[in-house]
Formats: sequence, structure tokens, C-alpha cells
Amino acid sequence: MRRAAVILLIVLLLGFGAFRVGQMLVGPGDEPAPKPTAYTPADGPKLEPNDLPKLTAIDEEYTRLVEKVMPSVVSITSKRITQLGPARINPLDMLLGTKRSPQEPEVETSLGSGVIVSREGHVLTNDHVIEGMTEIEVQLADERTFPARLLGTDPSVDIAVLKIDAAKLEPLPIGNSDNVKVGQLVFAIGNPFGLSETVTAGIISARSRRAMRDSTVEYLQTDAAVNQGNSGGPLINLRGEIIGINTAIFARGEDSGWLGISFAVPSNIARRALESVIKRGRITRSYLGVTMTNLSPELAAKYRAGSTAGAFVTDVVAGSPASRAGLRSDDIIRSFNGRVVKDIAALRSRLNEVDAGDRVELGILRAGAEQRVTAVLGEAQPETAIVPNR
Repeated sequence: MRRAAVILLIVLLLGFGAFRVGQMLVGPGDEPAPKPTAYTPADGPKLEPNDLPKLTAIDEEYTRLVEKVMPSVVSITSKRITQLGPARINPLDMLLGTKRSPQEPEVETSLGSGVIVSREGHVLTNDHVIEGMTEIEVQLADERTFPARLLGTDPSVDIAVLKIDAAKLEPLPIGNSDNVKVGQLVFAIGNPFGLSETVTAGIISARSRRAMRDSTVEYLQTDAAVNQGNSGGPLINLRGEIIGINTAIFARGEDSGWLGISFAVPSNIARRALESVIKRGRITRSYLGVTMTNLSPELAAKYRAGSTAGAFVTDVVAGSPASRAGLRSDDIIRSFNGRVVKDIAALRSRLNEVDAGDRVELGILRAGAEQRVTAVLGEAQPETAIVPNR
């Protein structure tokens, strides 16, 4: 019995060994072929274009719009040498006592977007896309590349105007951002992460947003996706007009990325910068000549304002446009060219939309009585890094 058990164990071990050897000798091509499985695809689309004529027409119109505006959107690459890196150490130099190899320059680059706004080659973008850069290059949708000149920049509103010398350019018209409505459909086009000719769609989520601390701009807010590299690209309406220049996103920390909230500089501010360059060869800013504060409940009660809406004039600069218009201390500016002024930030934003020399109408409250005055704006001093034509 015991002998039989030993013999059985030996047979089992030999069988297992033969099985393992067989596994090692069998290659992938020797495996049994898998059995075919049943696969019945759909006969065709569930719906034909004629079944959904309105949706089909909308889809075709969206693509036609994008095809028309895409040639006007450009990619911008800029760079500068920030500093010289450490010298390269060559062991032979050390042995022979010769000079070290020269230091390697460290180059900082920036990627962004822009939009062509004239057949002569004017391009709108953000100031922060080209800030401090010494070389700027613009690539068109047809992959032609041109060096760009910086004509002017206004950091306070984050707008810059470039110029390229190229033929066969297709500019986009600049729309009136005052006509933008919450809920309207918009498209953001640009160069996010170097992915040129990227299109995203959304709606206008809000107007007059104070997106950044101490900003003098009231931004358009949209839920069209905007990411790094989109800065300077256009926000487009259904007419193919520029209604904003994509500028920033709402983020929780530097690495959070897009969270569904994007901001664009209104087109009227961008237009003012462009027209200033065309007229004067540089970007200028308008000047009223008052110091102001926001209305507190105490001031509103004291001056019979009825509410805290408006900008309270604390002083008027002698000889300024405000002085010539008859503005006085303790006046409350309530409207600017017919638009409501709810506080100082709103008034500054309105001033960003008009140019030096423009005539504007101010609605004021003086000693509880409403009045209207007209001011011809002056030119602000260039303390905001206005760049001359070059």
C-alpha cells in the first residue's frame, strides 16, 4: 500500500513537470484561436438631417461662423533673455588653465493669442502676453510667421496693440460691448497650451465683473473654456464681431486651471486703445481731474443722495477738464454718457472706454438736485507705462 502511494506520487510529479515544460514550449502562435462573437452594428444614424432641420441648420451656421473668423485669430510667441546661466565647466580648461566656456543665456518665453483688426496688420492682444518681452512673433492660421512690433500698451486695462507687415490679412470687426447681453452665445478662440485654432463655446454669464483687485476694468464673464495661452484671443458673438479680449480665469490657486469662469476685457476698451494708436501712434488715457471716494451711508444722508450709488467728488484739480466743466467738490457723479455710475470703479471703467479729447456728459447730484454737465476729457500723464511707437 505504501509502495503504491509512492508510485502514485511520482507519477503525479512527472505529469506536472511535463505540463510545465509544455507550457514553456508553446508560443503565442500556438494558442487556440478565439471563437468569433456576434456583432450586429446599427443600420445607420437614428435621425437624418431632414428629421431635425432646425438643429441641423444651427450646427451648419456654427461651423460656418467659425470658418469665417478663424483666419483672423493668431498665435503669439514672445521671448526675452532674463539672465546668463552658470558657465559651462570644461575639464580640459581646468587642466590647461584656459578660460571657461561662455555662459549660456536663459530665455523666458510666453505663449498667447491675438486677433487681426486691420488689413494693415494691427493685432490686439493682452499686455501680459508681451510684457517685458524683447522679441514678438505672430503666427497666422495659414502658418505664415512674422515678427511683430509693439505699437502701444496699457497695463491698467491689459491691452496691447501689435503690428505685422503681411499681405492678405482678414481682420475682424470690433463690436459694441455695450450691447452685450447676459445669456447670449459666444465663442472663445485662441492658442491654449500651444494648441492653435482652438474654439470653445459658452454664454455671457455676467457683465461688469470686478475680476481682479484694484482693477479699473469691469469685465465680461463667460463660461466658454479659457486656459493658459488663450490670453489675448477674441471673444466672438454670432455676427463674427469681437466683443471682448480673453484675459483671465477664476482660479483657486495657481494650478487649479479653468473652473468654468472666464473674463474678457470689453471690446469698447480695446477699441479705444486701438484708435489711440491710430490717431497718436501710442496708447493714451483720458483724464477728468477729480479725486473721489465711494458714498458711505453717512455721506449719502448728509448730501441727500437717497442711496449710496455714485462717485463722491472730494476735490477738483484746478484747470482740469472737470474744473472747466463746472464740477465742484461734494458733487456726486451718478451717470456717464447715460450709463449708471454706481461707484468709483464703474466711473473708471467708463473713462477707459473713451479717449482724450472726447466730449462726455455727466449726470450729477448737487445739494440734492440733479444736473447735467459736459466735459471735454484731457490726456492722462504717462505714468502707466504707455509705450511709444517703435
